[in-house]
Amino acid sequence: MNSPLVLISLPAELIARVADDSALSKHDLMRLRLTCRLLNFWATYSLAQQHLSKIGISLTRYDLQALSAISKHPQFGPHIRSIQLDHTRVHPDQVAILADAMVQAKQSGNDGYPKAKERFQGTSRRFVDELELEDSEEALQSLIVAFSALKTYDNPITLTSADTHLMGCDFGHTRITEFFGPYVYDEPKHTHLNSTMRMLLRAASSSGLHIECFQFSYWEPRESRALTQATPYIDVKICSKLEILKIEFESPLSKVETLPLQKFLAAVTHVKTFELNLLAEPGLDIVSIRETQFCQEILQSIAFGSLTSVELWNVGISQKALSMFLKKHSHTLQSLKIVGSSIFQGSWLIMLAWVSDQLPRLVDFHAESLYEMQDEDVEGDIETRELFPDKRNWKLTAHGNNECIRDEITKLLRDASNSGS
Repeated sequence: MNSPLVLISLPAELIARVADDSALSKHDLMRLRLTCRLLNFWATYSLAQQHLSKIGISLTRYDLQALSAISKHPQFGPHIRSIQLDHTRVHPDQVAILADAMVQAKQSGNDGYPKAKERFQGTSRRFVDELELEDSEEALQSLIVAFSALKTYDNPITLTSADTHLMGCDFGHTRITEFFGPYVYDEPKHTHLNSTMRMLLRAASSSGLHIECFQFSYWEPRESRALTQATPYIDVKICSKLEILKIEFESPLSKVETLPLQKFLAAVTHVKTFELNLLAEPGLDIVSIRETQFCQEILQSIAFGSLTSVELWNVGISQKALSMFLKKHSHTLQSLKIVGSSIFQGSWLIMLAWVSDQLPRLVDFHAESLYEMQDEDVEGDIETRELFPDKRNWKLTAHGNNECIRDEITKLLRDASNSGS
């Protein structure tokens, strides 16, 4: 960009407009901040507004200290609306793998030894630091400091426990390490959902932070043989205040223990918005029967009785279980979104007709990429077929009042009947 000396002579209003230009990258704004005091204020404000509203951090002292510093900053802190803490940890096997690679590089005498040694030492330090940060509760105390600072601004915050490296783009988070330096992080790795949720909720409880939304995402390699230990931490004080809850799973559901998750959902009593996403590839030809059982167990265990918004992504569920769940919230449910999902022991057309008749307060409805399950095979898998295979990128969106939604669904059912679907 041109010399900032030109900007200094401009009126404050023009400097503000320049700093607010979306064409400026975060690196441009960072350089503007360091240019001089006259430009610092406007560049700092734009940097906070455009790039620090959603922050993703890893379990490192550097990230935790940076979060505290940003939260306390008089211009950065008030703009923070979302914090995502990475729940993945360095796996002991990774340290062993890098140690072997370092030894082999040294024995072979190639030029890769310095790099292999650097990776081994860095990963080993990371492994030890993660253990110390959790065991000593240093990480918890750092979060309490950051959350206490955020509480003073009285802004609702979204807290997330997830794999920031696998799903950072999906969550839209700007990772703090992009501003303060990269690190080496390779497979394999642990998923510590339990301890990460515990840290987030304990810190929120201790600081009195206003949580608007809590979401956690669990990912486990499909080839993993370990039992998924997805045991959410339950803090009754915090759980009873949550109004938005989002759960994402990308894991072999045959290995997921649902009982701890059911206990967590039973403690979350005042949620208004609920989202369940199995992160599966939409339109799979085969759906596991365990997937339908998993969804049914989760929906049946939900204790909150006044949902206004529900989103179901890539789930497999029976018509009976889905209608029972929606019926519980029929007098409060205003928004329903179902995407990439398969129905078992029933029909989407019948289910859509049920929605138009049984959800009188519904004002927003969206259905897309729906699939119906066929017969179950001996291995417990179910074949699926697309609801409207002849209609590419089919979706139904209806807004307004219940009558508008009923008209749209009736039109769809009529078209389906005429086409013989």
